Amino acid sequence: MKYVSVLLMMLFCFCSLMMKAQERTDHRVMNYLINPKPNSIIYNDTLYKGSNQFKYLFYRTADLQLIHLYQKHQSNKIIGNIIGIAGALAIGFGVGYATNPGDQKTTGWVLAGSGLACSVAGAYLMQAGQRNLMQAVEIFNSKYNKTSAGIGFSGNRAGLVVNF
Repeated sequence: MKYVSVLLMMLFCFCSLMMKAQERTDHRVMNYLINPKPNSIIYNDTLYKGSNQFKYLFYRTADLQLIHLYQKHQSNKIIGNIIGIAGALAIGFGVGYATNPGDQKTTGWVLAGSGLACSVAGAYLMQAGQRNLMQAVEIFNSKYNKTSAGIGFSGNRAGLVVNF
């Protein structure tokens, strides 16, 4: 038992060496931060969280591809949450039926198994929604992240203009 705990501690230390405490963000582009709740986007030193702020961010570009990816993200997130909650309820009721004495053990195990499958499908859909949002951010950065600089003269003054 002592060797197992030492081995697990060494494995934990080895895995923690490869992790980073902070995620690097580039201030010149849109950055997608994967959080459990809610997802976040940092763009032009502004933090956007939640569907209403994402909608504003993507709809103002009037780019149909970005809007489509945002809508896919929303639908996958909503359907994934619904299926995941239904799966969790099915697991709970299934285990309850399977452990009670009576003739409903088969029904309980079938319900628990189908609940597990629903929970996995819901998690997959939520992950696919995050992937759609990440893809929208990458497309936004490739299309709209053009920095330009210009020098302007006005009367007896000179000015530098930087557009992000």
